[in-house]
Amino acid sequence: MQFNLYIFNQLFKTTLALTSVLVGIIWLFQTIRILELLVNRGAAVGDFLLMSIASMPLWLMIAIPISGFIAVNWVFARILADRELLVMQSIGLSPLQLAKAPIALGVVLTTFLVFNSVYLLPTSFGVYKDLQFKLRNGIPTILLRESVFIEVVDNMTMFIGARDNNDVMRDIFIHDARIQSRIITITAEAGEFIDRNGTPTLVLQNGERSERNAEGQSGAVLLFDSHSVTITRTTNQPTKRATIDINEDTIGNLLSPETALSSQYYLQRNAEGHYRIASPFLGLGLVLLSAAIILRGQIRRDLWGRRATTNILACVFVIIMVVISRGLVTNNANLWPLLHLSVLIPIILSIWFLHPGDIAKKPSLPNKGIA
Repeated sequence: MQFNLYIFNQLFKTTLALTSVLVGIIWLFQTIRILELLVNRGAAVGDFLLMSIASMPLWLMIAIPISGFIAVNWVFARILADRELLVMQSIGLSPLQLAKAPIALGVVLTTFLVFNSVYLLPTSFGVYKDLQFKLRNGIPTILLRESVFIEVVDNMTMFIGARDNNDVMRDIFIHDARIQSRIITITAEAGEFIDRNGTPTLVLQNGERSERNAEGQSGAVLLFDSHSVTITRTTNQPTKRATIDINEDTIGNLLSPETALSSQYYLQRNAEGHYRIASPFLGLGLVLLSAAIILRGQIRRDLWGRRATTNILACVFVIIMVVISRGLVTNNANLWPLLHLSVLIPIILSIWFLHPGDIAKKPSLPNKGIA
C-alpha cells in the first residue's frame, strides 16, 4: 500500500537523521579522550579518523533503537496533525495494518544490529584497540623538538639538531644508560623512526657508536653507515596485547567458560555475550512499543500528549529493565533468561496490543463515504 510505503520512507529517513545526531553527540564526548591520546603520542590525523570510525559500532548499539523510537513518535505526530492518520483509521484500517511501516522499520533496524553485534562490532573494535595499543606503547615523536635534550624513555636522552617535514631527523645525539653496566653514546647525521614488529625503532645513518662502563672506562668505538636502536621503556615492555577486550571478542567465546581468565571475568563475559544476542531486538521492541501505544484504540489528537508521555515512560522502563537484567546476569550467570525476556516481552505485548481483536470498535462509515 502506498500509504505504508510513504510512512516507511518517512520513518527510515528520520531514523537515519536522528542516528547521525546521536552518534555525533557521543562522538563529541569521546573525541576528547581520543584526541588527548593522539596529541600526546604524536599520531597523524588518519589515526584519529580511524579510531573514531572504528569505535562507532559500539555507539550504534544504543543510538539506533532510540532513534527508531523517536522517529515513530515524530512521524506519527506529524501525520496525525495533518489528519492522515485519522483518515486511514476512519476507512477501516486496523492498528496492525497501520503499524506495517513501523514493523518493517523495526525488522530493518534489528537486522542491521544483529550484523553489527555479531561481526561489525568485534572486527572494528579490534582495529580500535590495536591502534590504541600501538599509540600508547609507541614513541611520542612529537615531543622531539629541535635543539632540545629530551628523555624519550627512562635513562635514554636524545637531542636532534633539525627535523624535516617528513619526520627525518638531522644531527642526532643519543645518551643511552638503560643498561646499568654500560653507557652508550651515539651520534648520527640522520635518523627516522619506524615500527618493527610492534616495537618502535630508530634507524640511524652515517654515525658513530661508543660505549663505556660504569667506571667511565671507554670501550669499543663503532663507525656505521646504518644502525638501529630499539626504543623501549623497560626490557620487558610488551609488543603485543596480552588480552582481548570484551567488545572485540566473538559471542561464542564470550559464552564459553574455557576462554575466561577467572570465574568473575567469565560472569562479565557471559553477561556481555547474552547482551550482544538480545540487544539487537531493542530496535524492533522500542519501535513496536511506540507504535502500539500510539495506534491502540481510537486515535484522537487531544489524547496525543498522554500517549506521548506513556511512550517515553515505557521506553525508559524497557531500557532500565535491560540494564538491571544485565547487572543481575553479571552477578549470577543462571539469570541470563531475564536479559532476553526484558527485550522480548515488549515485542510480545506490542503485537498483542496491535491485534485487531483488542481495539475499540471502529467508527461506522456513512453510506456515501466520507465527506
